[in-house]
Amino acid sequence: MAELLIGAGASAGGGAAAEVIEVSDFAREVVERSQQIPVLVDFWADWCEPCKQLAPQIEAAVRRFAGRVVLAKVNADQHSQWVQRAGVRGLPNVKLLIGGRVADEFTGVQPQAAIEQWLEQLLPPAPSDVLADVDALLADGHRQQALARLMQATQMPEAPVGVWLRLARLLLLEQPAQAQQALQQIPPGAREADDARAMLRVLDFLDAPTDTLADSPARAPYIVAQQALARADVTQAMDALIESVRLDRKFEDDLARKRLVDMFNWLGSADERTRDYRLKLYDVL
Repeated sequence: MAELLIGAGASAGGGAAAEVIEVSDFAREVVERSQQIPVLVDFWADWCEPCKQLAPQIEAAVRRFAGRVVLAKVNADQHSQWVQRAGVRGLPNVKLLIGGRVADEFTGVQPQAAIEQWLEQLLPPAPSDVLADVDALLADGHRQQALARLMQATQMPEAPVGVWLRLARLLLLEQPAQAQQALQQIPPGAREADDARAMLRVLDFLDAPTDTLADSPARAPYIVAQQALARADVTQAMDALIESVRLDRKFEDDLARKRLVDMFNWLGSADERTRDYRLKLYDVL
């Protein structure tokens, strides 16, 4: 069993503490653990003076990334089989494992600042930073950059639920199968679950049969909305649904209004179309 050296509370220096363990079971405590959170592995030995010089530097650097990485210290003399399997050729050797694979490594003493810069480049971004960055990119109209950031974030061992929701929101019409896979990552009890269910209903709307729809003046614009959405013409689809509501509010148990609300939840409250068409729907109602 691993020995926990520094717990989750405050460190002696007053800052946030990192999780640092002495490894006894490399497969479980390093390889398997890296599937949940990146693991920084420090191979060291008692006789290694550079190892002793590196230790405070690496532990100080890791404290800055508390909650995003675990420091696992491996005594090279006690675990020689893992030293060989890991390809360690000199001490101290430091490897960063993410998702069971070595993302990068270095050998020798490095200053704290250099280790922090190295980790900053390699570690998945903090969850809150991901969502804030994506929202900022979308607000500035940088859709492709936001999509790339989201795709990167999905590789995080514990990607926040908001990543999957935003990814599905962007891919819903372009890549519906991938969007559906993203929506399946959202737990039923999450606060994003209502929006996720709305998006699934939008996907159902795209493929729903129309031959069984009731005979009504609202039927034709409802079908136009479905066809427009299949072409990714969101504005025309919403215009047609507004017309369907205007012609017959009771058509198929208020179906056109319900699809509009689902589209509002899909697009999000920050989208100008949501704001504009909510007012139009209010006027019609």
